[in-house]
Amino acid sequence: MFRAILYPWRAVARVGVAFVRDRRATMHVLLAAGILPLVAAIGLAVDSSRGFLAKSRMSHALDIAVLAGARVYTSADRDSDIQKFFETNFPDGFLDATVEPLSIVPNDTDRTLTISARATIPTTFMQVVGINTMSVSALAQATLESRSVEVAMVLDITGSMSGQPIKDLRSAANNLVDIVVLPTQTPFYSKVALVPYAAAVNVGSSSLANQIRGTYTSGITCTTPTCQWYRYTNANGNVVSSPPQISNCVTARGGADAYTDTAPSTSPVGRHYPTSSSACISNAIVPLTSNRTTLHSKINALSAGGNTAGQIGVAWGWYMVSPNFAYLWPAASQPAAYGTQDLLKVVIIMTDGNFNTSYYNGVLSNEDTGDWNVGSKSEQINHANTNSPDTPFDQAKKLCDAMKDKNILIYTVGLGVQDDAGASDVLNHCATDSSHVYFPSNGTELKQAFHDIAMGIAWLRLSK
Repeated sequence: MFRAILYPWRAVARVGVAFVRDRRATMHVLLAAGILPLVAAIGLAVDSSRGFLAKSRMSHALDIAVLAGARVYTSADRDSDIQKFFETNFPDGFLDATVEPLSIVPNDTDRTLTISARATIPTTFMQVVGINTMSVSALAQATLESRSVEVAMVLDITGSMSGQPIKDLRSAANNLVDIVVLPTQTPFYSKVALVPYAAAVNVGSSSLANQIRGTYTSGITCTTPTCQWYRYTNANGNVVSSPPQISNCVTARGGADAYTDTAPSTSPVGRHYPTSSSACISNAIVPLTSNRTTLHSKINALSAGGNTAGQIGVAWGWYMVSPNFAYLWPAASQPAAYGTQDLLKVVIIMTDGNFNTSYYNGVLSNEDTGDWNVGSKSEQINHANTNSPDTPFDQAKKLCDAMKDKNILIYTVGLGVQDDAGASDVLNHCATDSSHVYFPSNGTELKQAFHDIAMGIAWLRLSK
């Protein structure tokens, strides 16, 4: 009886086992069917990431290439330069990509340069679903911005710049000229002026100096600064036995126009009677010009020596882009009026140290701290500086404030002055804002600072 009852249950069990086996087979089929979409999804994610990386790198390479090409828009080597910059930043074979020839489209009417690129990249996982390659593309466009630029470079060529620093400065300044001064000067122009300074600023010829600091009585010695030689009483209370002779250098202006750009025909700037401690530098100012050859020649001739009258350099950076001084220069070098449409005026102030030199009546003042004979005071006049109690740093700050009121953009560069509180303070104060001040510690960083400044004021912009 019991066995009879048990047998039917065994049959049922056999049927159940068979059913489970059938279900396992079904699950295997379902699992197999689900793996393919899963692999495809993973492959899509991986390959999409590779594609995104390639497109991002390509866009970056195009941005650099189009900017480089736009800087030499009219050059016969423009397209080859574009290709070199692109290949440097997106080499053929990156992610196994095959790059098609670049499309380079200049538009003289719209003043644009458009570059597009396309590349084919082999897939990895997506080959499982029959997708063997994918394409990525990118486009960049540079617009030749519709404005002119007038730039004055105020360059410290004092004794502390001797040796490698002056070489680095020459290289940095030359690079800026190559970027800012474009081959094409129409319909918009790009010009640079140079203001080398040390103990004073050399304006060049005697005739120009006479217009700027006033004439003098030739051939005689006076006890007032109106003659060729000036006999003054020094800071030791002694009348100098060897009166200095007036030079073609100039010093700070005093009085009500000390911190203005009033024309020198109305308010002459300071005269300069040099001593051994305040010699007139040989490197003269260069008014605004778009002649790269001239600029490079003058930059390459810069030599270092003397003390630091940075406030005089700052003043002349302003004067070189001031329309009130325009009558002094040839027509091609005359700065345009303030507020001229589509015009940017820029002054770059560079120094490597303390502003330690000041004057009274064209002779070193008794406040001068750069005087090599400061102990004896023998070469200093018995008087505070022309704009006392303002120190040279104070004077520079007030000049910078006045420039900013004229909407002049100011960049500052302090080579190795991070630990010089006075120099750092004046450079931070003078710069248009914190993004316009640089504190390089060596020649490499100095060159990079000038390069960054040049790119910042370049009349090109990436529009896409």
